[in-house]
Parts: sequence; C-alpha cells; structure tokens
Amino acid sequence: MRVEIFADHAAMSQAAAHFIKKAALQAVGARGSFCLALAGGSTPLNTYRLLGHDPEFPWADTQVFWGDERCVPPDNPESNRGAGMKALGSPEALPSDNIHPIRGQLSPQEAAQDYQWRLKGFFADQGRPAFDLVILGLGPDGHVASLFPGSPGLSKGNAWVLPVAAPTHLEPQVPRVSLTLWSINQAQQVLLMAGGAAKAPVVARLRQGRDPELPAARVQPQGEMFLYLDRAAAGD
Repeated sequence: MRVEIFADHAAMSQAAAHFIKKAALQAVGARGSFCLALAGGSTPLNTYRLLGHDPEFPWADTQVFWGDERCVPPDNPESNRGAGMKALGSPEALPSDNIHPIRGQLSPQEAAQDYQWRLKGFFADQGRPAFDLVILGLGPDGHVASLFPGSPGLSKGNAWVLPVAAPTHLEPQVPRVSLTLWSINQAQQVLLMAGGAAKAPVVARLRQGRDPELPAARVQPQGEMFLYLDRAAAGD
C-alpha cells in the first residue's frame, strides 16, 4: 500500500483527480477503454467535480460503475449514483450507455441480482469484474463500499455483488448493495481516500499493519493500492 498525505482536502482532491486521469489515459491508450468504479460518500465528491470539468478526460472511452449503493431512488439525496452524477455534472462526452448504476430503487436482493447479471455480461470475456480502478472511501469503522466489519461479502468466494442489511451503527440506516471483497480485489488498482480528523483513529490502525477486523485492510487488488489522506486524517 502506497500512502500519500496532502495538506488539506482540496489538495487531496486535486491529486486524486490527477491520479484517476492518468490511470484513464493509460488504460485507454493500452486497451481502448477505462473501467472505473466510483465510491459513494462525501469524500470523493470534489474529485468528481474536478474530473467532470476536465475537458481532456477521456469520458467517451470510460465505463462508469459504482462500488456500492443505498437502496433509495436515484433522486434521493442519499443515493450514491445521484450524488456522484451531480458532482460530475454529467459530462457531455460521457455516453449514457457507458453509465452502469446499481438500481437502488429495487429491493436489495433484486438490485444485487440485477447488478451482478449486468456486470457478468459486461465482463464476459474476462470472466471476472476486471475494473481498471476502484475508488473507495474509508468509514470510521474501517468499512469500504458497504462491506462492514463481519460482512458476508468479506468471506472467501466468487460472488460478485451482494445485498447488505441496513447498518445500525451509522447513517443512513438503509439497506444497500455492494461489490464483494473478491470483486474489488479483481481490480487492477484501488484508490482509497480518507479525509478529516474523525478518520484518524482507523487510519492509524490501517497503517500499523494488517488488521483482519478492518475490511479496508483486506483490500488487495491485482496491481497496487493507494491510500490518499489529508493531514487531518493522517493524524500524528
């Protein structure tokens, strides 16, 4: 895991946008397309705004997915899809067919089955969810996507997607759908972002070494994992 620490959230967002753009240009240059899974939550939204306003980002060759979703309609303020697309500003160069959301308006079971079916169809040639880059946020309990400590999605197996019961220890307390740890670990690269002093304790645990109780500590992509922190999240 490569750790980068930035002065503040704005600097982290700028660096993350540069990192994602570089990964996109490399993937498009090598294979003609870039498969990107977006994170929910507030931490990456400024990064998405920067990307959405970048005229040089290869949106026409980018396939946009999500790592998890809350089971709410897309126009609900809690929707990861809604917040992500609003931040991106729906770039004109991004074809609607290149957007692959989790259908949070369905029941958790239906949405998980639908998303897994569509992922398996898209990645049929690879036989696995071969994302070029998965962006993840870090929860105060060490969760990533909607994989909370003790989640069945952390266990061994080759399920791609799973429904997640509403968490009782954090907001919003709504059911979710998430990529499994296995799916995330099929990615070529993972960018894990954390900002704010509230994340400092879990960041410290993560940086001290492997802690099997932390879902974030079990992320091991095919290539590299990068941890981007602002100074507050990095702590001492």
